[in-house]
Amino acid sequence: MKFIMKSSMLAIVLIVGVIFWSLFSGVWLENSSVFKENGLLENTQAFTLTITLLFFLAPMFNRFRSDRLLAVFFSFLTLGFILRELDIETFDLPNILILLGSGQGRNLLLAVGILSTLGCALFKFRYYLDLSICFVRSRTGFAALSAGIFCWVGDSFENVEIPHNVLYEESLELVGYSLFLLAASRFARREVKTSRFMH
Repeated sequence: MKFIMKSSMLAIVLIVGVIFWSLFSGVWLENSSVFKENGLLENTQAFTLTITLLFFLAPMFNRFRSDRLLAVFFSFLTLGFILRELDIETFDLPNILILLGSGQGRNLLLAVGILSTLGCALFKFRYYLDLSICFVRSRTGFAALSAGIFCWVGDSFENVEIPHNVLYEESLELVGYSLFLLAASRFARREVKTSRFMH
């Protein structure tokens, strides 16, 4: 658990450095390469999300945790973010992986995963409803919700006609993914609990 905390803190320090350098480089040095496709910001986003996915996957292998379905849900959500940021078609991968990782195949994969998770939750609806409320009220949930807000604000910059709008978009999204990483780190270390028992 200390490894997860230390590695997440190290990642956050590196990410903050990348954000400050990108803003300085993009605005003052007018270096647009930092926010281009597959540039520094996008690659750092992919790196951040990969670590986030590993953290969300970790609780799934702990059979004593009763919040593993939350781990499954957020793992699929993180996978969706990763596939959104990466152009799978440009990688030298088997056709089946390219089909599942891009376009309609990606959308179908994520829809099946997330809907299946929600379907499983319906069998113990009251328990998972309480667990979700506890999650939202926790620091982990606050970090995850804050991540969503930053990603939404960042995405809105895509269509704003101002100088360096793509730089601000990618930087805000990276801030969002960093908060998501913090949420995943805390989730991996602390079980979300509810007073209701699972039957």
